[in-house]
Amino acid sequence: MKTYFAALAFIAFSSFTFVADKTYVWEKYKLQITVPDDFKILKNDDHDFEMKGDGMELTMHIFEKNIAVEDMDDAVIEGAKAMKLEEIDAEEAIEGDGLDGYYVEGLKDGHRVMFAGMIDPKSRTNFFLVIIFADRDKQAEADAEEILASVMSMN
Repeated sequence: MKTYFAALAFIAFSSFTFVADKTYVWEKYKLQITVPDDFKILKNDDHDFEMKGDGMELTMHIFEKNIAVEDMDDAVIEGAKAMKLEEIDAEEAIEGDGLDGYYVEGLKDGHRVMFAGMIDPKSRTNFFLVIIFADRDKQAEADAEEILASVMSMN
């Protein structure tokens, strides 16, 4: 009987998958981001920090134009229009973790796109963050929301 329960417990516990996260720091700008452990860095230079994971792509891009926090919503909406995002489903202000900004979520060519503009008021670092994943991929959407919430300034 003990063997039966041990086998049942083993099957039950092995059916749960544990997904670890990795935290990276874009050293030049002291920006920290946490992503699922399958993400790999593709580019890390003075203007771009790009990563790719299973079914997801992420890009952070520094922009030189100084935009006030209160104007970030207009800048993000303008950027979403320039990217030709369709069906903007969500938009929201971003506050906390040392960063302020705005984000929108929409569709482009069958992919879900989260597009955010953020400002680190201490260092005056302005950057855009784009996360792209398959539409209707609920796990990727949950991961993208966690990634967006994880971005923080270390300044």
